Amino acid sequence: MREHEGSRALLRSIIDEAVSASRARGVDLPKDYADQCMQLVDDVAYTMTSSMYHDLARGKRLELPWLSGGVVSLAREAGVAVPANTFATLVLEPYVNGRRQG
Repeated sequence: MREHEGSRALLRSIIDEAVSASRARGVDLPKDYADQCMQLVDDVAYTMTSSMYHDLARGKRLELPWLSGGVVSLAREAGVAVPANTFATLVLEPYVNGRRQG
C-alpha cells in the first residue's frame, strides 16, 4: 500500500482528514503530525499488516466504528468533509460484524 502511488495517496488523505477532524474538535496536534504518521508507516516492517486486516481475513468483527468510522462521525459533528475516510468506511461496512455464517 505504501509503495503504490494511488494507495499511498489514499492513505495520506485518510491521515490528513483525521488530523483535520481532530483539530476541528479542539485537539492540539503538532503541525507536522500527518508527516509523522506517514514516517511511521514507512518505518514499519514490510511484512507488517494491520489488526483490522487480520480481523477481516479471519471473518471477525472489525474495529471500523472506532477507526475510519469514528473519524467520519466526529468530522460530521464538526462540519468537516472526510471523503477518504467515508470511502474506507463504506467499503468495509459490509464486514463490520464479521463474516456472515451459513
